[in-house]
Amino acid sequence: MENEAVSITVIGGADGPTSIFLAGKIGGGLWLLIIGFVIVMLLLAALLIFWKPGVKTKYRFIRLSIGNALIHLMDGLVTFVNTPDLAMEGNPLVSKLGYGWGALFTANLIGFLIIVLSSWCFCHYEYVKIPSKSTYDYMMKLMYGENYKPIWFWYKFSKNYRAAFAWGGYGIYWAATAGAPVFVIGWLLKMMHIRPFWWRDFWLAGGIGFATILCSMYLWMRRGYQLSCEEVK
Repeated sequence: MENEAVSITVIGGADGPTSIFLAGKIGGGLWLLIIGFVIVMLLLAALLIFWKPGVKTKYRFIRLSIGNALIHLMDGLVTFVNTPDLAMEGNPLVSKLGYGWGALFTANLIGFLIIVLSSWCFCHYEYVKIPSKSTYDYMMKLMYGENYKPIWFWYKFSKNYRAAFAWGGYGIYWAATAGAPVFVIGWLLKMMHIRPFWWRDFWLAGGIGFATILCSMYLWMRRGYQLSCEEVK
């Protein structure tokens, strides 16, 4: 993540009371090599993630986890290349609270583990076939049983825990996976001296993530309804 208020690359090191800061720039050849490597890794991540995304293929859980891990690793790489002292890092743990690489790494590791757990929940879930009139009808029957009270928002947590966690995990995984590349691309644009005036990492990632979680959770339920219709036929 990037703090857009600072625009100088600083390489820093500290030893006791002595701090030495060296402002510099990575050589153009190495700079282009890093950009190319990150782009290739992002394309590989996309291949792992989007190859038959809605089909329960063999090793699907491992494939989705590795793809997401590549995005996180590339985020760490371009962050270190651009701001090794984290002066331009926009994560609140760094920019607001003043923590360093340890806190940033721990926070990202926890986030990645949540994403892995989310993918586990939906990758190992088998849809329940329920005769339904619509996607909404299927959702309410799945979550609250046949005699549900019709309502248009999630008014209480479902006792069908496996389905609830699979549904929520599907939304969390795809939202996090869709939003994460925004920060990597933001650093790459900076490295290439391209900075659209409308580009705001947090806002873009948040907007994409919000839209993705709504869309993906609907599609998850839609898939269950379609399978139920096929079963009835």
